[in-house]
Amino acid sequence: MMFKKIAAVALLGCSLSFSALADIQENAGPQLDSLLAKFDSFSADFDQVSGSEDSRRMDNSRGTLLLAKPNKFRWIATEPFAQTLVSDGDTLWIYDPDLEQATRRKVADSDSGVPALILNGQIDQLQSQYRIRLLQEKGSNQLFELLPINDAEVFTRIRLLFTDGLIKELQMEDSLGQKTSIMFNNQKLNPDYSEDFFTFVPPEGTDVIIENTAEPVN
Repeated sequence: MMFKKIAAVALLGCSLSFSALADIQENAGPQLDSLLAKFDSFSADFDQVSGSEDSRRMDNSRGTLLLAKPNKFRWIATEPFAQTLVSDGDTLWIYDPDLEQATRRKVADSDSGVPALILNGQIDQLQSQYRIRLLQEKGSNQLFELLPINDAEVFTRIRLLFTDGLIKELQMEDSLGQKTSIMFNNQKLNPDYSEDFFTFVPPEGTDVIIENTAEPVN
């Protein structure tokens, strides 16, 4: 358990140490745009760590992300417990198999925020909210930093590490000092998905909750 915590702290800080040697380039939106424009679909395994520097508890999760622009994805967490999020661009499903429960929401009502803008390559909207800087470009690595233009944004700092043109790490820090780091492995650009791949049908016997109401719908 202690080893896992040490590893988690190291993971949360890895981009910070990488940026110490940075030759900062301001107004790096076009560079980030060119990387995100390379794919219309994407898949990867992920390891996510969340916590603060002074926290005694680190939350870890692991699974697979499958994505297609715009706003279509399957986020399949397998550890420490199973949970699946599926969006077809209009509707977001959150399925908890252990609870035999699924929640359905409109995508517009879900708190997707900046990570969705990044993965969908919506640079114009990102630049209206954040200053995009290229902290370092060294070999096959490019490290970007997004800083909010005003204090109303949820995240106070976002960092994106690309290796060989692929997203390797997404790191976010909020105003409370909470950090989330998502490491991507086995990335694939532009995989083919069937037309109904991002359609979710709850398994038989699942309790369905519509738009956060407490009453299950059969």
